[in-house]
Amino acid sequence: MQVIRNNILQCLDKYSHDDEKLIKHLDKITKEFGSQTFPIIFHVLAHLDLSQEEAEQFWLEICLHRLEMSNQLGHSVNLRTAICDYFCSIHKSLQNPKVVEIHIFEDTINTAKYDRLTGLYNRAYFDESLIREVARAKRYDTELSILFLDIDNFKTVNDTHGHLAGDAVLKDISHAIMDAIRSEDIASRYGGEEIVIILPETKKATGLILAERLRELIQNLGLQFDGKAIPLTISGGLANFPIDASGATELVKYADTALFKAKALGKNNIQAFSSNKRRYVRIDFSPQILVKKISIDDVTETIPANARNLSITGILFRSNDPCFAIGNKIQLQIPFDDFSATALLLGTVVRIELVDTNQYDIGVSFLEMDHPVRNEISRYLLKKLGQELAS
Repeated sequence: MQVIRNNILQCLDKYSHDDEKLIKHLDKITKEFGSQTFPIIFHVLAHLDLSQEEAEQFWLEICLHRLEMSNQLGHSVNLRTAICDYFCSIHKSLQNPKVVEIHIFEDTINTAKYDRLTGLYNRAYFDESLIREVARAKRYDTELSILFLDIDNFKTVNDTHGHLAGDAVLKDISHAIMDAIRSEDIASRYGGEEIVIILPETKKATGLILAERLRELIQNLGLQFDGKAIPLTISGGLANFPIDASGATELVKYADTALFKAKALGKNNIQAFSSNKRRYVRIDFSPQILVKKISIDDVTETIPANARNLSITGILFRSNDPCFAIGNKIQLQIPFDDFSATALLLGTVVRIELVDTNQYDIGVSFLEMDHPVRNEISRYLLKKLGQELAS
C-alpha cells in the first residue's frame, strides 16, 4: 500500500497545477495497481476510510461532478474543490473539512505512524491496524495471519560493534522485509528488535511459506557495518485468525508464544502456534496417507506413507523417505471411512524415530484444522474408540 501511496503523492506534487494531467495519471495508477488504489486516493486527498467498491464508485461520480461544476461555472474546477463539494454537499461524509497543504499533512501523519529509524509502521499504528483487519476478516469471513519476528542475538551486535552498527543492521533488515512483502501487508516495529507483520487474507500455510522466505532472506542478506560482516538470523512465530484466535489480543499473544517456542528450539526457525497437547486419546489408525513438505519453491513431491495412530491433535506415520526433519511443515491428505472426501491438514514434524532399516516413525502435530473437519475427526475418533471398548 505504501508504494501506491507514494505514487499518488508524487503524482499530486508533479501535476498540482494541471488537474487534467493529474486525473489522467491517477487513472494510470489505478490501472497499474487495480481497485485497491481508489481507497488510498481518498485517504490521501480527504483522509476518508472507504472500501474498494465505495471508493471506485465515488471516484467515477466525483470526476463527473467536477465536469458538471466546470460547465456550470464556465471555468475548470480543481479536483480537490470537486471532492470537497461532493462530500460536503452530496454524500455529506465531511462536516467541517480543513484545508491544509498535503505535504504538511503527510509529514504530520508520517511522524504519527512511522518508526523513524526503520521506516516501518510504529507500535501504535500496528495496534490500530490489527483491530481494523480482524474486524474486516470477521465481516468478510476471511482468514488473517500475523507473523512475529525477532532478530537473533541482537544484543551481541550492540555489545560487540556498538549501537550505531545495531541501528544500521536493524534498518537494513527492515528495508529487506518491506521489499519482500505484499503491498497490502503491514510491517511494524513492535519494540526493540521485534518486527510484526499483519498478513490480511492469508491462510496459515501461506503465512508459513512467506515466513520461511523471510528467514532465508535475512540469513543470506550479507549484512555489514564499517567494513565488517555482521551475520544475523531471525526467528518467527505465526498465528492465524480464526484458526488459533478469535480476536486481536489473542492473535498477538499466540504469535508471541510461537516465537518463544522458535527461540527455545535453537533460533533461526519459524514456528506456528498450536494449542495441541498430548493429553488427547490416540487410536490405532493404519490407512495409507499422502504427505508433502511445504517448501518455498513448492516443488517437493507428494509421497505415500502408512499411518500408525491418530488423535485430534496429531498423527504418527511410518515412511522410508529420509527427507523429513523436526520442525518441517508438511501437508497431509488423510482418508477417513466416514468422510466423503479426503481431509487435507497442515502439521509440524515433532518426532522422528528410526524403527528399522530405512523405516522411520514420524510424529506430526496438527497446526491448522477447520472447525467442520475437526468435528468430523472428533466424531470419527469417538466412534472408533467406542468400537474398541465394545470389543
